[in-house]
Formats: sequence, C-alpha cells, structure tokens
Amino acid sequence: MTDAAPVRLKGVNFSFGEGALRRPVLRDLDLNVAAGEIVLLTGPSGSGKTTLLTLVGALRAMQSGSCVVLGQELMGASETERVTLRRRIGFIFQNHNLLGFLTARQNVAMALELDPSSTEQTRLERAAFMLTSVGLADYLDTPPNKMSGGQRQRVAVARALASGPGLILADEPTAALDRQSGQDVVRLMRDLARQSGMPILLVTHDPRILDIADRVVSMEDGRILAETT
Repeated sequence: MTDAAPVRLKGVNFSFGEGALRRPVLRDLDLNVAAGEIVLLTGPSGSGKTTLLTLVGALRAMQSGSCVVLGQELMGASETERVTLRRRIGFIFQNHNLLGFLTARQNVAMALELDPSSTEQTRLERAAFMLTSVGLADYLDTPPNKMSGGQRQRVAVARALASGPGLILADEPTAALDRQSGQDVVRLMRDLARQSGMPILLVTHDPRILDIADRVVSMEDGRILAETT
C-alpha cells in the first residue's frame, strides 16, 4: 500500500481511565486501508475493534501514535478539524439509527443538509436516487416502522453513501439481520463502494460475511494478530 492510502495508522495506543484504573484498549497498532479496499475487523468482544473504528471516524480524540484519514492527521487535531472530517465519512451502525417520524427518503436527505449549497429539492432527489440504487424505489415515502430490518439497514446504507463520502465505517451492520438480509446488505455495500472507489472498514462478529472482504484483520487484546486475504 502507498502513502496515498485513505487510512493510515502507525503506533496507535489508546486507553480508558486514568491512574490505577487505566486500561489499555489499543496497543501499538499499525493498519492501512487502500482506496476501494474492504477490510473487516474481527475478534472477541473487548479486543479494541470498535474503539479503533471510533478513532478512525474522528469520534474520539487520539492519545498517541499517528492516524491519517483522508489526508487529515488526527493526532493533535482540533474538535473543529475532527467535525469537518466526520462530514466526509459515511457511518453505518448495527441499529441503523433512523428517525421514526421521517420517511425513508427524508432520513437519507437529512445526511445532505450539511451542504449549504443544496436545496431541499436536490436533497430529496438525491435521496430518491440512492434509495433506488439500494433496491428501495417502492419505499421512498415509507416510515422505518413499516419496513423490515433488512430494508431499514438498506436505508442506512443509502444515507451513508448519499453525500459521496471518501470512507465508509460500519459497526456490526448485519448483527440484527437474518442470514440472507445480512449478506444482501454487505454485498450491496461492497458493490456501491467499489463503483466509487470508497474503502470500507467494517467491524463484525458475523462469519457469514467474511467472503466479501479484500482483507480480514483479526484482533485480540488491542493488537492485530493476523491478516488474511
């Protein structure tokens, strides 16, 4: 991988607590993710996978080491710099975090409101396009409570991709889905991301989706134990 890799971590350490209560979570961790690459983070609970994802996503402040994401060094970055970076990242979570009082189209359009140059009409048109891309053309005006779990997660994928982010971060996106829905969602993520060259860094305990990865990174006790392709 080259220096142009969208995600580059070197010597990253992170701990929770202080003093006698300090608990290391990440230990001298190195990881690169290339453009268009799909990397899965696996390992037992408590191995540091989600903490790593939150650091890459600029949701937590770095403590030591280097973490360069989409050209932004996060070690020493200000809150303003981290907020700016987060706007360039698409996030997909296990529970999809959709607003129940909005339709599918409105939920996706919300992700575009940070662009001051966009109008409500252009946001809704973009949302409709993205929902159609994930196979939900017939559900544009459907609220989340009228959709299946797999459909709701497809809305979350459409929302994450709507603004054309430079990176997708996903935390257990298939955990609440049945086998077929889970595989459908991650293959959809793979296909849409590869079309645009976006890398995906995905935390999972789900062995059913390992075949969609370019690389599987196994973690334990805050360290990378192995990488397989």
